Amino acid sequence: MFDLPIPYRDELIYSVIARYGVYSLELSPKQLLYNLLGSKTFVAAVALQGHLQLLASHYQGNAKLTAEKLLKQYTLYPLYAPFVHPVIAQRVKSDLLSGNGCSAELQLGKAASVVKSPVYLKYCPRCLAMQLDKYKEWYWHRLWQAPGVVSCPVHGSLMQSAVHVHSLHKHVFSALNPSVLPAAVAEQLPDKFQRLAGNTQVLLDAPEVDIYPEQWSAFYRALATRLGLNHGKHIDHTGVSHIVHKYWGALGLSWLGLSIDDGVDSNWLKTLFRKHRKAFSYLQHLLVLQAFFDEHLDIAGLLTDVSKMDYSQEPGNQPAAPPHTVELAKRQNWQHAVARFGVKGARQSGFADLYIWLYRHDKSWLMAFNQAHTKQGIRRKPKVDWCERDLAYVKRLIRLRNTLELSLEVPRLTKNWYFLHVNIPLSQIKQLEKLPLCKLFFNKYCETIEEYQCRRIAVACINCVRHHHDYRSWRIQRLARLSKDRIRPITAELLGSVVTNEANEQIQKSTR
Repeated sequence: MFDLPIPYRDELIYSVIARYGVYSLELSPKQLLYNLLGSKTFVAAVALQGHLQLLASHYQGNAKLTAEKLLKQYTLYPLYAPFVHPVIAQRVKSDLLSGNGCSAELQLGKAASVVKSPVYLKYCPRCLAMQLDKYKEWYWHRLWQAPGVVSCPVHGSLMQSAVHVHSLHKHVFSALNPSVLPAAVAEQLPDKFQRLAGNTQVLLDAPEVDIYPEQWSAFYRALATRLGLNHGKHIDHTGVSHIVHKYWGALGLSWLGLSIDDGVDSNWLKTLFRKHRKAFSYLQHLLVLQAFFDEHLDIAGLLTDVSKMDYSQEPGNQPAAPPHTVELAKRQNWQHAVARFGVKGARQSGFADLYIWLYRHDKSWLMAFNQAHTKQGIRRKPKVDWCERDLAYVKRLIRLRNTLELSLEVPRLTKNWYFLHVNIPLSQIKQLEKLPLCKLFFNKYCETIEEYQCRRIAVACINCVRHHHDYRSWRIQRLARLSKDRIRPITAELLGSVVTNEANEQIQKSTR
């Protein structure tokens, strides 16, 4: 039994576990996890690995490798924590330490962000040469896997490996080795992409700070005002967009997946300079800050300054607007507008400013009036004829089932397998209550694990007969690809019965 390796500088926890698998020579991913953590349900996560307290228990007595230090120094958590509400950041930290890492991406906004995660793990060829020279092995560096980072801060363009970030085999930790490095030629990138990677590395190493959304709103408003990008209380969004476009270029923004459409009032850049009602990705912040400060950007110092900015009230406890004198004229104007255009139509027909004033100063009356004058929606016919769809789907399933009737060597017949092989979208699995015929088909023809294992035993026995081999328990298990740990009781009983019957027949033949 090998000990969990000591992480190298900025090595992902994912990479540490992958190296452990290489050292232990364990070929089964689930058995590897069981040896390491006593569980086979541990999910491989590249960016935000959970169960850190269990992993830290392998480093008992090493004060430099506590669970919190593993989180801050060997995951991508520091890229997200400064840009979400401190309460959310603390909740995610608790989840990752205790083991509930599956919800971390949702809470941090990573899963729904416009900044998409890379499809493949990335690497820097020249950094790999340095790793091999210094450590005699390779490892996955966490900076390489940051969304939007396309360059090494020292050597230039990063390359894509053959390892998927979200693999179909969610329990597999893939080590960095020559077999996962396809032949490719590195592209030349402008220096600003290397500077972006360098700022990302600084952000990964920066001390932890708590920053509220109100503080980010105040910071960007103050930044625009300081640079003269405002008209009184209003931000000059055109000027802001011009600076960002001039620095990165439309092609560079498109390459990073953050194109800016100035014709859209809710594009991400305009929203960033307004009141922060949601969290933004670290990449969106860095693109703007680097465009404004370029090589003078001190991201660590900037985070500290923003965390010290004053804001009026604690988040969520903003005082209500002071009461104003009711203006009957504004109420009457709104009543006439609603009578003519309807509530929604009035807002779209030149009365939006009146609606905003009433919402801010006479909200209770406005809401009550609008509720009483809301038009009833027209009930529309269902867009989908579920009966017709159910019948069409089940016909496809039955045709496929008929072709497989005598085939014993197909994979396990599950709902997903049937859906994929009859070209039905997997999203329809969630609609089975509306597809009663399909549901009945699956209840009748989908295989349980026990049924699938028994079928594999039958195929193994057939192969033994074809090749004139005796029925031996070990031989049948090997041909059926079943291990002692995973075989179910019913399958084991069938296997024992087959071997016993074969032995009895051999005895009877020898006594004749």
